[in-house]
Amino acid sequence: ISLTLPTVNGVTVMLGAADAKDASMAGVSYAMDAGDIGVTVAYAQSSSSAADSDDSQIAAKVTAGDATVTVISGASGKYNNSGVGVTYAVSDSLTLQAYSGTTDHDTTAAYEVKDTGIGLTYTVTPGMSISLTSNDYSGKGGNSGGAAVDVSGSRSNIALDVSF
Repeated sequence: ISLTLPTVNGVTVMLGAADAKDASMAGVSYAMDAGDIGVTVAYAQSSSSAADSDDSQIAAKVTAGDATVTVISGASGKYNNSGVGVTYAVSDSLTLQAYSGTTDHDTTAAYEVKDTGIGLTYTVTPGMSISLTSNDYSGKGGNSGGAAVDVSGSRSNIALDVSF
């Protein structure tokens, strides 16, 4: 069961509960315009009776002209995360994107995941776009069958999206 209250003066509140393991969740957001700049801040949390089930996230989004910056920080059980993402609309048909994020673990100091990427999306015609992305990632402190596993690499992708 969830309830989202009507937005009042830019503030929106959401409450919820679930039968499964006595789960509950709540969130609040505030959105405002400061001249030509739009600002939204939000906080959400959830928990249940299951071990390591507490989740919380705080986020902020700032929009100025054709640029948007989003910053997040949070925790899920024993994992902590943070990230920042930026988009910039160069024109009606070209958008640039970049992001960086990390995750670590409360009780395993050697555990860390990082991912950083850049990309662009070009709209060929309404309903058809091409996206190019490239990201670098690394992870350390994980395990596979009891053996320590460290990974790193780069990945590039091309996507053609078509909608009718």
